[in-house]
Amino acid sequence: MSFVDPDKPSASINVTKITQTSVTVSWLIGETQVVNAITVYYRRTADRPNGAWETTSVGTGTAVTTHEVTRLQPGTEYEFHVEISSFGKTSKSDDIDATTGMMNYHLVFLVLCLSYRFDYLSANTSWWLA
Repeated sequence: MSFVDPDKPSASINVTKITQTSVTVSWLIGETQVVNAITVYYRRTADRPNGAWETTSVGTGTAVTTHEVTRLQPGTEYEFHVEISSFGKTSKSDDIDATTGMMNYHLVFLVLCLSYRFDYLSANTSWWLA
């Protein structure tokens, strides 16, 4: 996914890492470009087409090429794009979709069961500790 305009900055966006609650996006920027601002936009794909975009200001300069978007919901599809500003002109990448990983509900269930079992045993066997 890329965008090119001879009068604006250009870049391409990719998803490089996905966890249950985060997605890392990366982009390439032409080495000769002066970048004043980089912003990552994201929203749930279920909110398309009119849902509000969340934003994360990433920084400036061509050295910044990745950003981890955190506090996402597990098992949810999001769409992302990056906007790059240079000398008052802004260019937007194509949108790219990514789905966060599912939470391991078997592990959560096991922990809850073990926690309940421990509480039950300690409550019903406390007489012999007295």
